[in-house]
Amino acid sequence: MKKHAILSLLMFGLVGCVGIEQYPTNSYTDENFWNYEDNCMAALYLAYNQYWNADMYFGNNILSDDVYGSRHSSNSTNTVTGLATTNGGRFSDEWNQCYQELRTIHTGLDNQDRMNIDESVKNRLVAELRLFRAFTYMRLTTWFGDVPFLTSNPTLPESKNISRTSADEIKAFIHSELEAVSHILPKNTEIPTDENGRVTCGTAVALNARAYLLDNDFENCARECEKLINSSEYGTYALASSYADLFVNGHYGSESILTLEYAYEGGVENIKRSWDTGSRIPQSIGSGAIVAFSPTQELVNCYRKTDGSVADDTDYENRDLRFYATIAYNGCTIEIPEAKACKIIGSEGVGKGTYTCWTNPDDAAEAQKTDPALVDAYNGTQDRTLTGYYNIKNYVANTVGAGGGSYKPLMEMRYADVLLMYAESMYETGQMTSEIWDMTIRPLRERAGFDEAYCAYPGDSEELRQIIRDERRVEFALEGRRCFDIRRWALLDNPSYKSTGAAYLTSQATGAPFLDNGNNIQCPSPYNMKYWFPIPQSERDINSNLTQNPGW
Repeated sequence: MKKHAILSLLMFGLVGCVGIEQYPTNSYTDENFWNYEDNCMAALYLAYNQYWNADMYFGNNILSDDVYGSRHSSNSTNTVTGLATTNGGRFSDEWNQCYQELRTIHTGLDNQDRMNIDESVKNRLVAELRLFRAFTYMRLTTWFGDVPFLTSNPTLPESKNISRTSADEIKAFIHSELEAVSHILPKNTEIPTDENGRVTCGTAVALNARAYLLDNDFENCARECEKLINSSEYGTYALASSYADLFVNGHYGSESILTLEYAYEGGVENIKRSWDTGSRIPQSIGSGAIVAFSPTQELVNCYRKTDGSVADDTDYENRDLRFYATIAYNGCTIEIPEAKACKIIGSEGVGKGTYTCWTNPDDAAEAQKTDPALVDAYNGTQDRTLTGYYNIKNYVANTVGAGGGSYKPLMEMRYADVLLMYAESMYETGQMTSEIWDMTIRPLRERAGFDEAYCAYPGDSEELRQIIRDERRVEFALEGRRCFDIRRWALLDNPSYKSTGAAYLTSQATGAPFLDNGNNIQCPSPYNMKYWFPIPQSERDINSNLTQNPGW
C-alpha cells in the first residue's frame, strides 16, 4: 500500500471516537464526492487504518501468561488482575474501536452504488471493506459474545435501541462473507509492490480458518487451511528462511498474509504514523517510559536447547533461534537506533553499532563503571523490567525515532499460523500423521535451528497435543495470539493452570531479586477467570436494550 495513502487518512474525517450511538455527522452525501477514485480509496484506507492497531496487538500479551504487566495501573493490567470494572478502559476501547471501524466500513458500503469509478476497482474496494467488516465482527464476538449486529450505519435513534444478536448468527455471517470475498480479491502474487499491505484472497481464507479455530471447529479450519497449503488457487505462500529476518524485512514477503501498515515522511525522525516501541524495549535505547510488560521466566523456559532438551533458567546458549529474535536477556547484543542520540558506547563508537544489554543488576553495576548509559537492569522503578527480560520482537533499530515510535509494519497473520492451525486441527480430528507433521511442525523446527532428532515426528502419544500447543506458544510469542489460545483451550478452567501456569518469577531468572513489595511476582490467571469481556457500562447507560454478560 502506498505510504502517502495512509498519511492521507487523517484528512478523511468520517467518524467520531465513541460507540454505536455516535452517528457520523459528515456522511458525505454530496453526489460528486463518490465520483472520484481518490475519495473512494480514502474511505478504504481509513478502514485499513482502523481495523486493528498496535495497542491491541501488544496489549493482548498482557492478557496471557507470557508477560508480566507493569505495576502501574493500565487498562490491560487491571483486566488481567481482576481489578477492572464494567467501566474498564480495555473493554470500552475494544468496543469503541470496533464500532468506529464499522461506521467507516458502512459509510463506504452504503454508498457503493454511487461510486462512479472503474468497476474492477470498485469491486475490489467493496470486497476489502467486507473483509474488514468480517474481521471486526470476529473481534467483537470473540471478546463480547452476542453484540449488536449492523450491516449499514444506523440512525441515531436506532443506535440507542438496538439489541444484541446471537454470536452464532454473526459468526455464520463472518464465514459467509469471507468465503464470498475470497473469490473476488486478487492473489498475493497478482498485486504490485506499491500495493503491499492490501488484503488478498489468501487473507480471506486464512481469516476464515482462524474464525473456525476460535470456535475449535477443527474440521472446517482444516478445510480452509488446505486451500493455502495444497493449492495456489488463493495465492502462493511459504515460510521465510530466517525467523529473525521475518520481523525485520519479511512483513511483505512470502509468509505475510495480513500486515498492519505504518508510515513515515522525510526520514525516521519525521514519523507520521507509528506504534510505541519505547515502553517494551531495553530502556537504554527506549524512550524512558514505564515498561508496559516484561516477558516471564515461564515463557523463556519454553525455548528449548537446539537438541530439544530443557534449558536452565540462565543458560541462554544454543537455544531455539526464535528466542534470540524475541527476547532481550542479560548479556545479549542489541543494535543501537540510528535515529536516536544514544550515549551508549557501541561497537562502532558512541551511539553507533551494537552494545551488550545487561539486565542483571550485579553485571550492570560493573558495566556502568565504564558506561553510565547502561540502565537496563531493574533498579526499583517502573521504567525497568521486573523480570529481567525485554521484548525485542519487531524492534528494528533504523525504524525507531527519538520519541520511541516505530514505523515498522506488524504482521497480524502469517503462513506459520496456517501450518500450526492445520497441525492442531488434524490432531484434534484424529488425522495427524508423520506426513502432516513433516508438512507443518518440522519446517518450523528446522527454521528454529533444532537438531534432526527433535525435528522428527515424535509419534502418536498423549503428549502430542501439548507439543503442538507449545509450538504455537514459541512461534507466536509476543504477537498477541496466546490469550486467544488460552481462552479457546479453556485452560482457565483447569485448576492446575492456576498453580503451574501462573508464572512465578524468582531470583533465579538472572540473579536479580524480582520482587514487588517484598514478594515474588506472580502473574495472575487472565481476566480473573472471566472469559467474556463485559458490555461497557457507558453503552448500557445509553441503550437499555444491551444486556450484560454473566459474572459482571
